[in-house]
Amino acid sequence: MRKAWDVTVNGVVHKVEYKTTFGVKILVNGNAYKTRSQNWFINMIDYPITIDGAEIRVVAIGNKVDLAVNGRYLGSGEEYVPLNKMPVVANVFVGISCIGGVLFAGWLGLLIGILFSFLYIKLGLRGKTGPLIAAFAACVVILAALTYGMGQLWQALEYTYY
Repeated sequence: MRKAWDVTVNGVVHKVEYKTTFGVKILVNGNAYKTRSQNWFINMIDYPITIDGAEIRVVAIGNKVDLAVNGRYLGSGEEYVPLNKMPVVANVFVGISCIGGVLFAGWLGLLIGILFSFLYIKLGLRGKTGPLIAAFAACVVILAALTYGMGQLWQALEYTYY
């Protein structure tokens, strides 16, 4: 994946690029900088760049990448919120949902855990802990129902063949 922006600071155009190949690279005017995700399960990058006094940040959450210049995202126009402002409990919920999803419901459970993880991150960045906890509870209920349903299906198939 590759995304590029041209940023004008003090009348000078600077090129900022986000590239993923076997790792994540941020290129600023051709100079490459390696970075890593802040989360094991979902790509979360918040890379700071300072050019002539302008604060620029490359922010990636999953496949969505945007550039924040002086506190505003260029793509959406929304106000920039640092990823480190996200409550720790959101990252804990991401881990529990992904690992628990795999352990209890296999690959389908992992997919459900990842989908809910994006919701946790979104709610966490907005500072809404009540809905964050409710979303985690909903994920747990869905995974429990899926696990129960899969168990019932296996049991029915087992009785059919014996």
